[in-house]
Amino acid sequence: MSIDTLHADALVLVAVLPRARDLVIAREQGWYRVPLARAPRNIAAEALAFYQTAAFGTERWAVRYIATVARVGIATRRELLPDEATHPHANDRYLCFRLDTLETLPAPVPSRKLRRITFIATSLGQLLRAHDVAELWHAEEHQLPTSELWAAGLAGKSIR
Repeated sequence: MSIDTLHADALVLVAVLPRARDLVIAREQGWYRVPLARAPRNIAAEALAFYQTAAFGTERWAVRYIATVARVGIATRRELLPDEATHPHANDRYLCFRLDTLETLPAPVPSRKLRRITFIATSLGQLLRAHDVAELWHAEEHQLPTSELWAAGLAGKSIR
């Protein structure tokens, strides 16, 4: 499924890609993992968008990619990354988001100020209209977007 099939109010979870390998896994193997012990309370999402850290060089500190979520399951790190069977967290459980094709956003959403990001719950409309990562947060922090104003990208904006 493509993001073109989603409505503006579709729930999007912006997640961090700490390493370039995580982007390769999302693109080539079609999944993304979140440690179950550290998963946000409101994790429901129709799509995942990815914030890239300093590890991405010139593409750092921005949201550039998105994929619709095909399904969500639970797996151990060992099941997801069998080549790391001796990793200290090999037996830890992870939410595993199975993704459809990774797509490039029409325009990247940069973070003009360095921010510590873990997850941001937003809407597709807000993501596509944002010019800065700061515009992705809902006025009531960590709440999923539900209003038409939020989905239209107008939440928190002055209308004159």
